[in-house]
Amino acid sequence: MKQLNEKVAVVTGAGQGIGKGIALCLAKRGVKVVCTGRREAPIQQTVAEIEEAGGQGLAMACDSADRARVEEVVKAAVDTFGSIDVIVNNGQAIVPSAPVEDTTYENMLAAWESGTIGSLNYMQAAFPYMKEQGEGRIINFASATGMFGIAGQLAYGSNKEALRGLTKIAAKEWGQYGICVNVVLPGAESPAAKAWAEKFPEEYQKQVMLNPMHRFGDPEGDIAPVVAFLAGPDSCYYSGQSVIVDGANSIMP
Repeated sequence: MKQLNEKVAVVTGAGQGIGKGIALCLAKRGVKVVCTGRREAPIQQTVAEIEEAGGQGLAMACDSADRARVEEVVKAAVDTFGSIDVIVNNGQAIVPSAPVEDTTYENMLAAWESGTIGSLNYMQAAFPYMKEQGEGRIINFASATGMFGIAGQLAYGSNKEALRGLTKIAAKEWGQYGICVNVVLPGAESPAAKAWAEKFPEEYQKQVMLNPMHRFGDPEGDIAPVVAFLAGPDSCYYSGQSVIVDGANSIMP
């Protein structure tokens, strides 16, 4: 079984926030990281930071809904670094909030194509390689928005719950090949959270104080190390699980 520092990972949405934190964290632990995102400049910056820290990275612009391009990314990982061991499906389009009756087909499609469908694209593209080597790690990203049914978030939340279903079914089917599939639900100081804080500082501070730890998680320091565990050899019997990383914020009173 490969050690973490022998592995190659693809991280989607690696140009900012949680994805960038994961890419940097894995690279500092010796993982060779293929950074993807829809915009070239941010992922190039992430790779530059990886290389400055002594790691190895590759930037490839990719819309996860584009199956042909996803296949190219996975093949490039294998051609460049020799294997594909870890897929981190973090990338997700953020769509406008709306009540159920006003949610548009276009916003539903945008959320699902970038989330559930995009994640499935990467999973299916990596599967033949992982099956052949008898080992693989897939880490999907869901949200408390779907788990707890946050009003106004139908497109985003229903997509995230579908990702949890996808994760469990894939874990059941692919466990025989040594492929572990898990899903992380993060509570982090993401770019979206920072934008919200600037717009609604009082409400933001209220939410921070409601967290038992009185802070939101740091993408690289708090969320990414859990992903590193799920990507490594010590998680070889841990699969099909929803891992909530939010400082106990989601525990109901």
